[in-house]
Amino acid sequence: MSVRSGLRSALLASCRVAASGRLRSTMRVSLALAVAPLIASGAAAQLPSAQSPSALVPSPAPRLRAGTLVRPDTVHVGDPFVLVVSVEVPQNARVEWPSITDTAAVVGMRSPVRVRTTDRGPARVEVATYELAAWDIGALAIGLPDVQVHSGSRILRVPLSASRVIVKTVLPGDTTLHKPKPAKTLFPRVIPWWERWWPALAVVAALLLLWWLWRHRRRASADQSRVPLDVYARAMHDFDRLERLSLVDAGEGGRYVALAVEVLRTYLAARVPAATLSHTTHELVVVMADDIRVPIAQLLTLLEESDGIKFARRVVTPARARSLAGDARAIVEQIECAEQARLAAIEAQRAANEKAEREAAAAQDDDARRRSRSKSGVA
Repeated sequence: MSVRSGLRSALLASCRVAASGRLRSTMRVSLALAVAPLIASGAAAQLPSAQSPSALVPSPAPRLRAGTLVRPDTVHVGDPFVLVVSVEVPQNARVEWPSITDTAAVVGMRSPVRVRTTDRGPARVEVATYELAAWDIGALAIGLPDVQVHSGSRILRVPLSASRVIVKTVLPGDTTLHKPKPAKTLFPRVIPWWERWWPALAVVAALLLLWWLWRHRRRASADQSRVPLDVYARAMHDFDRLERLSLVDAGEGGRYVALAVEVLRTYLAARVPAATLSHTTHELVVVMADDIRVPIAQLLTLLEESDGIKFARRVVTPARARSLAGDARAIVEQIECAEQARLAAIEAQRAANEKAEREAAAAQDDDARRRSRSKSGVA
């Protein structure tokens, strides 16, 4: 009688909730919460206790209340929705929450289940939230296994097979009314940057070529206008420049003598091909011993004294430094005078030879002319 009266009161309460205009999902939750303890108590009353020696004595059943809620209950294909399952169990009970492991199922889980626990005196309430998504249309069963509640040696189950969701298609009712978009124009031709800028590059290249030609011609004209200095003129220019440095007045008499001798040796290397700058003093004297243009004795004295100043750090007075530099310049002038006299003699000899050749040629012409006249007179 108690079971029937409980069922009757639960049905009346559900009818009142439906009449008040509440949602259908709320009615299912309240109905499940009202009926679950009655079903559990009735099933527990029919099962005999494993510890009792008599099967006629029923054992007390644990208190269990459960409910489910699908939010929203109607979705489109692929849209997420939430299944909320609440279970009220004793404090010593353990709840195993199921999950969907099949990745090819029409309803799949988007994330692991989240469980929230709330204590209510001797009982506790566990609320599990499933984030799901459906991949088919129609009224689909969610497909979750039953929730298992372990209370001592008993295992109670909360079925979730009744939980369903309605999935609507995203296609229009009549696909034949779909009008395709107009065809797009062809892709514009992408022009490389070098095709757009080649006229400017050609102008720049032409300007660079003209600038290079102008510079090359200017350098060539400058080289032609630049007359190389004679070795004697170069030596005199170096001596004058050395005088302007005023090294003797600055206390650099030894350096002044060394630089003057260096100018002399440079001039000798240009005038006498065998006299190189790498020769020592005695080697240089031996090489130029047979050259009548060079004053060997004066040159040997100057080089030996300059070697003592350069290598033996011999102290030289300002007057002696100027005298040695003057000797170096005098040797250059003497050699240049001899060289010019030699060149003048060669030029005079060449002119005399040319004159003799011209006179001989003229005499031969006169003889040939006289012979030709005499022959014509005899005839």
